[in-house]
Amino acid sequence: MKLIGILRSLVIIASVAEAIRPPRRNCPNIHVFGARETTAPPGFGSASTVVNLVQRANFRTTSESIVYPAAGGDVYAASVAAGVAAVANQTNAFNQMCPRSKIVMVGYSQGAQIIDDAFCGGPDGSSLNATSASVSSGVSKMVAAIILMGDPRHVNGLPFNVGNATASGFAARPVGFQCPDFENIIQSYCDAEDPFCAKGNSTATHQGYGQEYGQDALRFVQRKLKGSNSKASNGPNRFHTNGGTRTGLEGKYLWMLVAGMMFL
Repeated sequence: MKLIGILRSLVIIASVAEAIRPPRRNCPNIHVFGARETTAPPGFGSASTVVNLVQRANFRTTSESIVYPAAGGDVYAASVAAGVAAVANQTNAFNQMCPRSKIVMVGYSQGAQIIDDAFCGGPDGSSLNATSASVSSGVSKMVAAIILMGDPRHVNGLPFNVGNATASGFAARPVGFQCPDFENIIQSYCDAEDPFCAKGNSTATHQGYGQEYGQDALRFVQRKLKGSNSKASNGPNRFHTNGGTRTGLEGKYLWMLVAGMMFL
């Protein structure tokens, strides 16, 4: 029985150590999430232009790509569904670790669609049934700007539209759609020649938003960051990195557990 008690205590010690050991570093002032277009290799894809502009323009800014299939063809709908979930999960995970860091979202093509759906809800065909936002309330409070480029959900007449497109995208929102919780921080770029957000016939137009509108997008983001009421954290909020040393808190609990074992 004594041996069982000792082994149980060792398991507890290991669990506590694992839970509070992860090394840490300061949270950024701003964290930029980027979501790539269909069939682009893992990373930011064409969203990288705006992601890089925002990161270079702001002190203590980090970035992270949304990890999802970005697949086309017959599995496009499943890819969008996975992407919406990835946006919700990754932004929430970051916000839990760094609740005072501002968030900027940048999505390109299918990447714009999954960010659009995650923040403004569905339905979106077989990809999404829910009408409410998928992101957490914490993320909703800390997101400062959302940039969408070549969004297949584009529909004419929305207050955040930029560009000369009047036709709808192939996965267009219904007429009369609104996104009241976020519409004042969204900028959505679509030109008439784009085959994906406006049923045009120029893939070059679809791929050219970073060069055409990158600086405009940056100015929009900077205005929203400046006007945001949320405060960046330089204090105790942390997120985990690999490597490092243990904290004093961890040592405290370890000694308490070791001391308890001596009385078994």
